Amino acid sequence: MNRKTDMASLKRRLVHRRHGFTLVELLTVLVMLAVLAAIALPSLASAMAGQRLRAAGTDFMSSLLIARSEAIKRNAQVQVAPQDGTDWTTGWRVTAVAKAEQIDRKNPLGHRVAVTLAPAVIVYERNGRLRGGGTIQTQFSDGEGQAGVVARCVTIDPAGMPRLDLGVCS
Repeated sequence: MNRKTDMASLKRRLVHRRHGFTLVELLTVLVMLAVLAAIALPSLASAMAGQRLRAAGTDFMSSLLIARSEAIKRNAQVQVAPQDGTDWTTGWRVTAVAKAEQIDRKNPLGHRVAVTLAPAVIVYERNGRLRGGGTIQTQFSDGEGQAGVVARCVTIDPAGMPRLDLGVCS
């Protein structure tokens, strides 16, 4: 009978212990989560920078297509220019040159986006071709140069058609 009482007492204590977590268990889980977060954060930052570059390149290409289309439709020059001087990271606007009418506008680019090779202004003639002919390239890259973030290159052929490619401009 004494053994039966000891078993029942032990059972009650074990059942009683199953409620909740101990401080050691809780701290162990928190340390493991912190280590996993520290490992995942750099790759998350790279993914976000890559997404910003993709969005910037796509937005730029969209504005170029709008400018070309409007130049043909209006039978007039349409230009794409930075919002502020020659800094394309401040965003850009599409404007009908003759009427000084704004057709489209893009907000400043996100953090870490650098724009290189871009001309001061891109002008589409009334036939949809680039003023002055030739090919124009604009590169969107990571401003911090972190490995694993692929640049985007927008190339505009003399006919005025833009193309977005992965990688640096050649």
